[in-house]
Amino acid sequence: MIKNIRKCMRAVYYYDSQLKHCPVKKYLAQFHFSSRLKSKQRNKNIKQLLAINSKINIVIAHQGVPVPPISYPLDRTYDYFEIKHRKNENILIRIFYFRYHDLIILLNVLEKPANYDSSKDRRRISKCLEETQIFYQKFIANPYSYEEYSQETN
Repeated sequence: MIKNIRKCMRAVYYYDSQLKHCPVKKYLAQFHFSSRLKSKQRNKNIKQLLAINSKINIVIAHQGVPVPPISYPLDRTYDYFEIKHRKNENILIRIFYFRYHDLIILLNVLEKPANYDSSKDRRRISKCLEETQIFYQKFIANPYSYEEYSQETN
């Protein structure tokens, strides 16, 4: 009897050789704590990282398929999906990713106001989405441009 065996998925950070860093990894570094942080801020940072890690793990468990309310497809203009996480009551974190074979590629990240109405915000978001599409195309051209994803909280 042949069993349907799922591939073991794993998340990785997209590495941009022009920028010389991984956009999502660089963004998440703000939540890493040091001994200089006050206990309250350290705990807040740990909670943020654990919540984001949990959502990424759900995406991995679902083989990269968007699972609302954790992750969503974007419109057909883009070749990637997003993980949504509320940073606070006013800010929403959007982590953009796509599946490539057995990898979940964490492409880019955007902080956006929970409610926005200005053309400046719309332009900034549009620019980030276009930049993420370029990251997607660069990765497809060079599928070894990534670093391993780390779920460490320190």
